[in-house]
Amino acid sequence: MNGTGYPGTPQPMRNDPQYVAFLEQRIMALEARLPQTNIISPKFWTRAWAIYGHLLALSLIFAAIGTVIGIIITLIGGAALFSTISQVGGM
Repeated sequence: MNGTGYPGTPQPMRNDPQYVAFLEQRIMALEARLPQTNIISPKFWTRAWAIYGHLLALSLIFAAIGTVIGIIITLIGGAALFSTISQVGGM
């Protein structure tokens, strides 16, 4: 392993055109692997709306889960209350 931390990479010499070309290729390969999302857009408003959309979707998911849990708790509580009322009324 050499000074760059990656096996097989050339020795870092700042004025070596071959090393600069290697770094440019690595940068292009890394940029190609970036996800295609507006969160990393260079435009502020595009990033802001992308983040707002993600937060809105996340809050809707949490609201749906909370609603389902609330309905289940309400049904269980209502059944228990109805059972209690029918037992008291039957005495």
